[in-house]
Amino acid sequence: MKRIAAAAALALVAGCGAPPAKEEPPATQPPMGVARVTPKNGSTVQGLISFTQVGDKVRIAGQFFELYPGPHSLYIHAVGNCSSPNAASAGPVWNVPGNTDKRATGALPLLVAGTEGRAEVTTSLSTMSVGTGRPDDVIGRSVVVHADVDPDPKVEYGVPNGWLACGVIVRTEGFDIKKVL
Repeated sequence: MKRIAAAAALALVAGCGAPPAKEEPPATQPPMGVARVTPKNGSTVQGLISFTQVGDKVRIAGQFFELYPGPHSLYIHAVGNCSSPNAASAGPVWNVPGNTDKRATGALPLLVAGTEGRAEVTTSLSTMSVGTGRPDDVIGRSVVVHADVDPDPKVEYGVPNGWLACGVIVRTEGFDIKKVL
C-alpha cells in the first residue's frame, strides 16, 4: 500500500509545475529539384536525377538506364521543355550570364555506361542553386543525355541530333518518386 501511495505522489509531483513536453518542429527539407528523363530520337534511355541545395552547393545524384556502353555527355539545357522528338525544345546548354569558367554552367560530369547500360552521376557544384529564383537556379530547366561526348552541342530542330533523353527539372518537397513517375 505504501508503494502505491508513494508512486501516486511521485506521479502527482512530477506532473505539477512541469512544463508541457515540447514537440520538436518538423525538420525542414532542403530545396530540391527532380527530373524524370525520358527517351528521345528513338532511344530507350531513361533515368532520374535530383538536385539538392546543401549549403552553398548543389548535390546532384542520378541514375540512367538503357545507354549503350561508353561515355555520354550530360547537360542542363536552358529551357524547361522536352516536347520535341529530338529534345531541341530544351534549347542550348544553360550558361549563367557572366560565367567566366571555360565550361558552361550546365555542363555536368560525363556519364560512363557499363556493358549493362547503366550509369550514375554523383557530384556537388557551387555554380548553381535550387529554388532560389536567381539566374543560377536549376528549377525549370532541362537535363539532356547526349549520345556521345559532345563538348559543344548545338540546337538542331527537326533532325536527329544524338540527344538520347530529356527531362524537365521540377521543384519537389523532399524526394517523392510518385511526383516524377
